[in-house]
Amino acid sequence: MSLFWEIEQTKAQIVDTERMLNLVKGHPLMSVSFQEKLNFLKNKLEGLPKDSKEPKIRLLFSGGAVMGSIGIKSKFVSKTINPIQELIKTQTALVRFGEVGKRGRAKKTSISDLYLTALPIGSFGIELSQLESTDLFVEQEVGTAIHQVMELISATTSSNEAFEEAIEHTPKRNLNNLKAFLKQIDEEKSILKIESGSYGINITEEQIHQGFERVNLTVNEDSEIIINGILRGFLLDSSKFEITDEDGKTITGIIGPELTEEKILEYDKNYLNKSCVFHLNFYKTIFTSGTEKLSYELLEIKPIENKKVN
Repeated sequence: MSLFWEIEQTKAQIVDTERMLNLVKGHPLMSVSFQEKLNFLKNKLEGLPKDSKEPKIRLLFSGGAVMGSIGIKSKFVSKTINPIQELIKTQTALVRFGEVGKRGRAKKTSISDLYLTALPIGSFGIELSQLESTDLFVEQEVGTAIHQVMELISATTSSNEAFEEAIEHTPKRNLNNLKAFLKQIDEEKSILKIESGSYGINITEEQIHQGFERVNLTVNEDSEIIINGILRGFLLDSSKFEITDEDGKTITGIIGPELTEEKILEYDKNYLNKSCVFHLNFYKTIFTSGTEKLSYELLEIKPIENKKVN
């Protein structure tokens, strides 16, 4: 049983108990019994965590992907696990930057690798969990990344405005994984329920279709560029960097997920407020609304090579 499911079940029991209490109102025995049960349920709900993140995610499906509560297509599982894993992996890398200043360096490990740990039923689905680390900080990072991926999926399937805003805070490469994930669910005409910790979202079949179309019709042009400029700093809490190019233009963007914490600290020490060479990914995203947005992703920083004079 997930924490989110327990919270929702307790809320439903409170509603049912309040309804029964109103029906037997005034009865000398039954009203006392239902009032005691109501008090117990409210105390239970109050004691459950309200903002709990855990390194575990449950995805529930319907439609052609499953056969009631009996089973789920193995091909469907294999085609959905990889993109959701990659989304969480990328987001975990970004989350880690925000923790550097709080707890120092961390060893490079596959902390965001998830394992298939259960096949929850009701609507049939899968449960993926982080198992390789007993480090509380690591569990918090993966749990936070999972929550952020849930927010991204929810925004994508909600509206154009929510989708465009969400994309501002995630690497554009995630569009491919997001599209691949929604594509499989859309093809099976399935709903999607996601639970992790105390959080949960329910997405209808129609919202899944609209979300997939929203991502699928988004044009993402990208290229790698090299520019000279001055490093102005890193905003680790938001995984952002800021530089000034040779024309005095300020450029901000996302730190590439492949850059380790050690490398970012090294760049900050060696190049802050100094002229250097920046290797960037440049993205031009054109949304279905017609809105165009430009963004940058930092890949590498190098010193400016001094040319020899003959």
